[in-house]
This record gives sequence, C-alpha cells and structure tokens, in this order.
Amino acid sequence: MTALEGPQAVAFAQSVLDAQPFSVLVGARVEQMAPDGVVVRVPFRRDLTQHHGFAHGGLQAALADIALTFMGAAALGPRVLTSEFKINFLRPGMGEALVARGSIISAGKRQAVTRCDIFAVQAGEEKLVATALGTIVTADVPPAGGTE
Repeated sequence: MTALEGPQAVAFAQSVLDAQPFSVLVGARVEQMAPDGVVVRVPFRRDLTQHHGFAHGGLQAALADIALTFMGAAALGPRVLTSEFKINFLRPGMGEALVARGSIISAGKRQAVTRCDIFAVQAGEEKLVATALGTIVTADVPPAGGTE
C-alpha cells in the first residue's frame, strides 16, 4: 500500500474491502487513501441500527477497525493485523452515512499506533460520534488483496 497514491490507492484499498464479505455487507466504500490519511464511508441503513434507531456500536467499531488497519498498512505494508483498539462513543450516530477518517500517530518497524474519528453525516454536515485508537502490527499473513 505504501507505494500507491491517489486513485490507484483508493482502487486497491476498495479491492481489499470487496474481498471481505462483512465490508461488502455493510457497504463500506473507500473515498480517500494516502500515506497520511484514509476516508471510509458506510451508508446509514435501518438494518444496521440498534433498538433506538442509531447506528449500531458494532458497525462503528467495524468501521473504525477498517480505517485503523488501513493506516497501519500505509505505514507498515500490507501484511498487518489489528492487535488491539479502543473506541469511545461520543453521541448517537444517525443521518445519511457514517464517515471514518483515519491517521497515523506513530509507526515503527513492526507496530503502528493509529487513530480514527467517526462522523455521522446529517444534511451534509459532519458531527463527531466516536473516536478510536488502535495498535496495528505486522503479521505472517497473506498480503492485503490476497496476492503474493
């Protein structure tokens, strides 16, 4: 991932999501992918809500994990996994979509600490609904995209 820029990076990142049945199920779409940031969007759908009609916390956590891991891959290369992350829910998420904006806080040779803020989009305006912090590590796994 580190060598890709612009539309190539977005297309590659989207191909990674398209290979994940859960990401396809929730409709995750990569809007931006760069070494210093990622933007991933999920449309707001009733079947992804909790009993009060807000975006389910599990959906927000999954969206955070996607953005956190993409940023780890941007720093460390495609063979990464999430080691841990925490998420703080700040307000109920509702609107037309959820947007995750990921960034790198620190990266070494085998570990990156990444951050993700999740916004609910309502009438074109973004409101912060959750923030997450994660540790992404290199792993002996096939590279993202499933090719050697």
